[in-house]
Amino acid sequence: MNASFTSYFIIGNDSMNVNYRPKRRLTWLAYLGAAVVFFVGLEFVFDFFPEKEKELRSGLRSAVEKTFPQEAADVARSFGLSSYGLDSEVSQSMDSAAPSIVLIHGLDDPGKVWMNLAPGLEAKGLNVWEIRYPNDQPVVDSARFFNDELTDLKARGISQIIIVAHSMGGLVSREMLTSPHIAYSAKVRTGAAPRVAGLIMVGTPNHGSQLARFRLFSEIRDQWIHMVKGKGHLLRGILDGAGEAKIDLLPESLFLNMLNARPHPEGVKMLIIAGIASPWDGKDIDRFIDSAQEHVPASEQKTLRDFRAFLESMTDGLGDGLVTVESTRLEGIEHQTVRGTHLSMIRNVMENSSRIPPAIPLIYEYVEQILATQ
Repeated sequence: MNASFTSYFIIGNDSMNVNYRPKRRLTWLAYLGAAVVFFVGLEFVFDFFPEKEKELRSGLRSAVEKTFPQEAADVARSFGLSSYGLDSEVSQSMDSAAPSIVLIHGLDDPGKVWMNLAPGLEAKGLNVWEIRYPNDQPVVDSARFFNDELTDLKARGISQIIIVAHSMGGLVSREMLTSPHIAYSAKVRTGAAPRVAGLIMVGTPNHGSQLARFRLFSEIRDQWIHMVKGKGHLLRGILDGAGEAKIDLLPESLFLNMLNARPHPEGVKMLIIAGIASPWDGKDIDRFIDSAQEHVPASEQKTLRDFRAFLESMTDGLGDGLVTVESTRLEGIEHQTVRGTHLSMIRNVMENSSRIPPAIPLIYEYVEQILATQ
């Protein structure tokens, strides 16, 4: 009887589990599905009210800062302007009379974007400074932060700099230099800030990027690398900005329309470098079309011209994989293209690689041109 009762209990219990587990799975799937629908719907609504989304994100960040002041202070200490590679002998023995280069990164950069450029600039005898800032906050806030840090740099005796900016860092720099609220030019005239002799922008989305909508993936990478370095924080993903920058980076955003309506900063030499990730560039297209013209009858020349336009549009449209070539352009500013993706044109994937990222020689050359005119 005991064996029969035990068998019945086991079989009955298994039967209950068999019936219960699918229901539990279905419940969790329902919750997950509801969450996905909610967030997709929220994103759809925010597409029509981007500034309202930005306001809500900023409100969330402010609330977290007020609720967790100690944590906010801890994260804030990781931002600022410092000598690149502070522990290296080159940086510790900086020549105050040498020209200074200030490097400013873009959205969700974990700090490796300068790993090939900065040592090369130091090897040329230049002082190299790097700024880290809360890059997910509104670009105007980052520009004010950049301005404050450069004011401190002037107090250290640095009177002139050249800025090299990657991606969104170019927008932060342009905002700082042209914003009437910051009035950077006035600060230079009164001696409160170092003069910016040149600005080199690499892969800067001057007219925005639709891929900014998907910054969640780069944000995860950014926070993960901070965790690996032992600098991670549970609230860092909000305290370094609650994603307001994403809205500023969208094409036709209120921020970009205001920024691009201003004149370029006076007395600042500017260069834009854009990446092309397609298998061909302008020179390849020219060679192909020139060769084809020799074999195509006159009646088909229009088709050949149309094909050239198609290839060029594909090249510009793909750009560096994140930013189109057209988005990088600014009227009246020198523009050059190199073969590479948003990151590969400025840095290598592997630290021990001997490859020279294609944007770096252009940066060296332009820095030398600027210094030669000072």
